[in-house]
Amino acid sequence: MKSSRIEHRAIDYIPETERHGVARSLFFVWFAANTSITAVVTGALFVILGNSALWAIPAVIIGNILGGFVTALHSAQGPKLGVPQMIQSRAQFGYYGAILPLVLSLIIYLGFYATGLVLGGQAIGDLLHVPVQAGATIFALLSTTLAIFGYRYIHKFSKIATALSAAVFVVLFIRILTAPDAAALRVRVG
Repeated sequence: MKSSRIEHRAIDYIPETERHGVARSLFFVWFAANTSITAVVTGALFVILGNSALWAIPAVIIGNILGGFVTALHSAQGPKLGVPQMIQSRAQFGYYGAILPLVLSLIIYLGFYATGLVLGGQAIGDLLHVPVQAGATIFALLSTTLAIFGYRYIHKFSKIATALSAAVFVVLFIRILTAPDAAALRVRVG
């Protein structure tokens, strides 16, 4: 099959001859996704809503382990079946039983995208000194373009985003540790 820059398989079955990549390449995709502005703000909500870091950190870790375990079971099936996770769930839930997880997934995807659109729009607006609506439009166009061009470009972008995110987190961590009021950042107990 002739190679195209535009994603043509989307969620369709991927023939063995067109599959490529290795498991370690997913590190960049997942790191970039989990250090996106939406994920960081969502993770910070635990503390913002009044919980201490002493409770928030273990809760986030346990939640990720439990959620990741179920996702890992489906991801192990992916290369064997060559179909998306929501299609795979029909085997466990049946044709009609898979509708509820599908609807819930769509709500989560829409919510995640809407939150990213607002936060990304604000960030791009501040960065480029344009109105938030213009920033949101730029964010939506960039996201849509990345989705249209697909797999290879998502992986390339994820490597760049991972490097930038890691650098930002290191700088923020150093600033927190060296801030004059770092004592105010102590973990509250009780």
